Amino acid sequence: MNIIGKIFSTICIIAFLIPAYGQEDTITADGLYLKYNSRVYIGAKGVTSEKLHNKDFSSNTPSVLLRGELERVTKHIGLNFKTPAQYIISESFILKSPPINPEELIKSTHYGIILSQWIHEDGDCILFITCPIINANVDKSITEFPKSLYASLRYVLDIEPIQGKLTEEQIKKIKKKLTFWSPERAKKTFHAQHVITFPVKDKKSVYMDKYSHKLELKMIKWGQDFSISFLVTKNGEKNINKYISDVEKAFWFED
Repeated sequence: MNIIGKIFSTICIIAFLIPAYGQEDTITADGLYLKYNSRVYIGAKGVTSEKLHNKDFSSNTPSVLLRGELERVTKHIGLNFKTPAQYIISESFILKSPPINPEELIKSTHYGIILSQWIHEDGDCILFITCPIINANVDKSITEFPKSLYASLRYVLDIEPIQGKLTEEQIKKIKKKLTFWSPERAKKTFHAQHVITFPVKDKKSVYMDKYSHKLELKMIKWGQDFSISFLVTKNGEKNINKYISDVEKAFWFED
């Protein structure tokens, strides 16, 4: 696991150990639904991964809410973004475990770790923004599609066997489920090297009992994978192209 991954893993553990208050099915000022989401906190000095492993951690330990993670990660991977005015933007959070959120939703959104949640003002679309691949150093010489991404897609797309060494036969099966944008379109839209989309057909992958996870979009540059999950109501599904257009206008990689 790389350095950034280790840090974020520790933060995630802290998020689960600190209780969430105000379990309301209403949106908070920071754009979260605490019935379904856990805020992410950074523990005080001295709260190390070793202490967490040994359960030597008190929920009374002073801590602060993790803020600006979307900005930090996008800057690290050379991705710019402009927040659309019609969306409510949240800080990072973790989807609460089943039965509050279905296992299928957590599985399809990189283990439920969300960099930011964007909620459209019409109430019919929620975007989950994640960055599963975060290398400690961005290598701008990388141009090929990251093979490590196929390993995570194998899990999400239920390509058996999920465990063990990834095979060329499995990669072929994964590719059949993906839509690859042309290099020209990927560059023109996001200034990315690769863009893929795939439908999410699992009917159980539902958020807040009304937002169905319908589509996954991944933009890739320099081996970094930045993902947008589209979750829509039945009414929002009719307008999903509008939400895709909003995403296309919001993100672009550096040269």
